[in-house]
Amino acid sequence: MHLIFDLDGTLVDSLAGIASALNRALESLGLPTHPESAVTTFIGKGSLELARQAMPSGSPDPLAHELDAAFQREYADQWKAGSHLYPGIDTLIHSLHLDGHQLAILSNKPDAFTREIVDHFFPGDIFTQVLGKSERFARKPAPDAACFLLDQWEIPPSDARFIGDSDVDRQTAENAHIPFIGVAWGYHSATGLGDTVAENSDQLGQLLRGSA
Repeated sequence: MHLIFDLDGTLVDSLAGIASALNRALESLGLPTHPESAVTTFIGKGSLELARQAMPSGSPDPLAHELDAAFQREYADQWKAGSHLYPGIDTLIHSLHLDGHQLAILSNKPDAFTREIVDHFFPGDIFTQVLGKSERFARKPAPDAACFLLDQWEIPPSDARFIGDSDVDRQTAENAHIPFIGVAWGYHSATGLGDTVAENSDQLGQLLRGSA
């Protein structure tokens, strides 16, 4: 089986690092900060959209770009201290890799951060493709990057599975015609993730192996 994973909220809990970096960036621009409970609702559509949602209503868009740049500078210094794998994920991913599954990451996080985080938590060649937000592809829920992975693997959508924690991930899978498996432990409500949702990493492993 060929498996495409979202990163934040699916494999890695990065909320603390994102919230800390965002609030430091907001403070540097004299803007009000947010609790983690609010920041979690901003995550999933990329750092620029994160910045737009964090700003006061009616703020000019150039300020969002300034906040995005400030956030990325702060996040570069803080992500390791504010990120960890969800329970059981390390064991699951290594097990899937050893079983011969082809694994990829598809994230709306900037590409450089995505690769750095994956290299930190999953060193080696566990993931054959790691794709973050870049100029190569439109960000999720556009299917471009997911379809690129299918082309690289030379498989039809039915031979892949897309795993994520958000409606953006579900929409991406639908747009690429890839069967979707949601995870209930992420940043977003499981009610919008469709009929197949894993409650924990053990159940996710069972669902993935049952799809093979």
